[in-house]
Amino acid sequence: MTHDPQIPLCRAEFLQDISIELGRRFAACHPFRSFSAEVDTCEHEGETLERLAVWASTYCGTGVNLALWEDGMVWISVILQPAENNGEYRVGFYPKCGGFTPERVAEAFRDTVAVSTRLCYGESPLPTLREIWKHTGEVQTIGTLSTPPKAQPSGLSQ
Repeated sequence: MTHDPQIPLCRAEFLQDISIELGRRFAACHPFRSFSAEVDTCEHEGETLERLAVWASTYCGTGVNLALWEDGMVWISVILQPAENNGEYRVGFYPKCGGFTPERVAEAFRDTVAVSTRLCYGESPLPTLREIWKHTGEVQTIGTLSTPPKAQPSGLSQ
C-alpha cells in the first residue's frame, strides 16, 4: 500500500461527488504502484468545462486513465507500457455513466486497474471493461496486443 497526497476538490457538483469518493477510497492508502489526480479546465465546443483526471499504474507495467468532465462525459483507457516483449497498447472508450453513483465510478475505476494486468499476458481486458462500464459503443485501440511466448518445461532441450 502506498500513501499519496489528497485528490483536489472540484467545483462542479458531479465532479465534486466523485472526487470526494475517490479521495475517500484511494488518496490516503491505495493498492496501486502510483495514483494521482488533477483538476483543470478545457474547451469543448466553445464551452469551458472543468475536468477531473485520475491515473493509476500497476507493478505489471499497465496503467489506467479516467477523465470526467462536468457535463457528465467520461473517458476510460487502459495502457500497456512498451517493454522488451511488447509494444505500447491502448484501449479506451467513452462510456455512458449517467446512472453511476460516485461509489460505482470508484469501484469501476478500481476494477479497471485490476483487469488491466491481463494485458501483460496478451489477453485483452475489453470484454470485462465493457461489462464494468456497461459500454456497448465504439472503442479506440492503438497498437497490437502481443501474445507472450509460452514457457518451456524445465529439462527439455530444443
